[in-house]
Amino acid sequence: MLYETFQHLRIRLPKWLTSWSIFFIDLIPAFIAYWFILITGSGLTGLSILVYFALMESFWGVLFFSMNLYNPAPTSSRFIEIQRLVLVTFTVLLLLIFFDALNYLAWPINPQITLKFWFTFTFGTLIFRMLFRTFQKFLLRKGIGRNKTVIVGMNSRGMETAAQIEEHGNLGYDVIGFVQAIDDKNPNNIENGIPLLGKESQLKEIILNNQVSDVVLALEKLEHNRMMEVITQANGSPVSIKIVPDMYEVISGLARTEQIYGIPLIQVNPNLNTLYNRYSKRVLDLLIAIPAFLLISPFWGIISILIKLDSTGPVLYKQDRIGENHRKFTIRKFRSMKYDAEMETGPIWATDADPRITRVGGWLRRFRLDEIPQLLNVIKGEMSIIGPRPERPFFMEQLMQEFPFYYRRHKIRPGITGWAQIKQPYDRDINDVRKKLKYDFYYIENLSFSLDMKILANTAWVMLSGKGR
Repeated sequence: MLYETFQHLRIRLPKWLTSWSIFFIDLIPAFIAYWFILITGSGLTGLSILVYFALMESFWGVLFFSMNLYNPAPTSSRFIEIQRLVLVTFTVLLLLIFFDALNYLAWPINPQITLKFWFTFTFGTLIFRMLFRTFQKFLLRKGIGRNKTVIVGMNSRGMETAAQIEEHGNLGYDVIGFVQAIDDKNPNNIENGIPLLGKESQLKEIILNNQVSDVVLALEKLEHNRMMEVITQANGSPVSIKIVPDMYEVISGLARTEQIYGIPLIQVNPNLNTLYNRYSKRVLDLLIAIPAFLLISPFWGIISILIKLDSTGPVLYKQDRIGENHRKFTIRKFRSMKYDAEMETGPIWATDADPRITRVGGWLRRFRLDEIPQLLNVIKGEMSIIGPRPERPFFMEQLMQEFPFYYRRHKIRPGITGWAQIKQPYDRDINDVRKKLKYDFYYIENLSFSLDMKILANTAWVMLSGKGR
């Protein structure tokens, strides 16, 4: 275990160093703009100058990190980086001036100086970023900074992919060897100078021993189950997986679908244990859950009285669910069905016009108010505000048999709301689950601050409009 952790650190270290380098490079234009423009209009002196600069840079650092503006990849789009950076800083500028005009913010700098600071800081940062990215690409052309890559599939597909990658050195990949897939035909008859590192069953060991950053799947047959078998072999390793597809929609909804230069690769990221998912998302959960719980708690009494007047039974409904890493926990919801609704039928999905749903329960579901007590699960760390809905153990066993890759939903904290919830209503049958899985996997593969904010805004609209079911 210690060896595995050490090797994971070795794989991640170059990316961390690159991200920190970008952060420190950003300090140069930030300090220039701060020293020559902002200080002159603030009246700061002595140690307070450094203190305020540290606070300001901490703010920008957290914001840029949440917007993926410290992406270490040398092949990342410079155009998208410019677009995103200008949008983020300009949004902060507008909010600052707006709230200052309304006297909600005691900002001591006049708007003209604030605008000059923004211009100098933003465009200075862009210039330094472009110089850094240009230097990264220069190093790539010299063969420095490329990601160690292995190709799973010692076949004609794998050979062609290896040749294309070697021809395009600016892709950032360094193919160090092949991994023999279990369905490869006559792998010993193929020679191109790239060594065979081992078999598919040894993939995780090969990744760790060679500090591999990227795995390219070039299987003869792109069947869903085969792809998931290979991805499972690499599970837990800090690598990025690319798939050479027959057609891009072959794993629609499961992968991060983006072309990488001229080579048609689809990216799947099996390492979900990112800094945003581990730390920033947890902070965001607490910043939302605690105030929301305090704000809504006075209304619990009213909802409780309505539930008791409408039907017999307890106010809260308790149920076991499966969470992150298959840990079982108990959720509590405002009871929206008759007491002991499943006593005769056992666990079943709800249906349209379900007779088990009470009058108050229908109203609670419509505005998603039945989910409110789960804020306590969020505060305890068992759930997140946003994520795939936690499933009941009874249904999970069925789903695991039908969907071998279902386990990936348990790699992150489950949520009160999610991408699947704003796209699909409550589950009624296995077909609904199939549809929701597509949305769940899209969320898992594209998990980010901006996507969470989009889901949060859509959830607020569903609650306010009463369009829940």
